[in-house]
Amino acid sequence: MQLFSRITGFLGAKFLDFALGGFLSMQCKWFARLVISALAFPLPLFGQANITPSACPVEILKFNPAGISGFSIRLQNLSAKEIVGMTFNIALSDATEHWKWFHYDFDPLRPLVSYNWNKAVKPGAAKTLNWGSREFDFEHGGGGAFVLTSVLYEDGYSWEELPNRASCQALWFDYHKKGLTKPVILPIRQ
Repeated sequence: MQLFSRITGFLGAKFLDFALGGFLSMQCKWFARLVISALAFPLPLFGQANITPSACPVEILKFNPAGISGFSIRLQNLSAKEIVGMTFNIALSDATEHWKWFHYDFDPLRPLVSYNWNKAVKPGAAKTLNWGSREFDFEHGGGGAFVLTSVLYEDGYSWEELPNRASCQALWFDYHKKGLTKPVILPIRQ
């Protein structure tokens, strides 16, 4: 209420009374404040295309970083909508488990490498996705994280992971290691 009083005080009661044709003099100050607040602070549009739910829209069932024909991931669509697009990024750790996002040519000044998938995954369905481009099972490295960063649904809505989070990820570690020693804290994606 104090904010509305400041707005009406700023604009001046006499000006509002003149502009609204005497509404203020008829004890309808609340109406004037409602109109001004609606114009000054519009509500967000209801038809926005991006949604960021807190839960991961897929369950990662299996990840193979070093298959014969590249690498693959098996996942299940947990949402009630058909997925028509997904984008993944990869973070790699060195032998001492310092994490870095995988950039083109390992150059941090270049963009992150994105692994995209555009074949539909129906609600509740499980699907194996394959990329034949690289192996990420480096012999003496620490491991990696394959992170889902964006999902597009058939109705145009999308799920976007925040740059400082990785709620949908598959972890792997080098076959010389028994596991990852330190907690996995990925850097912010840029």
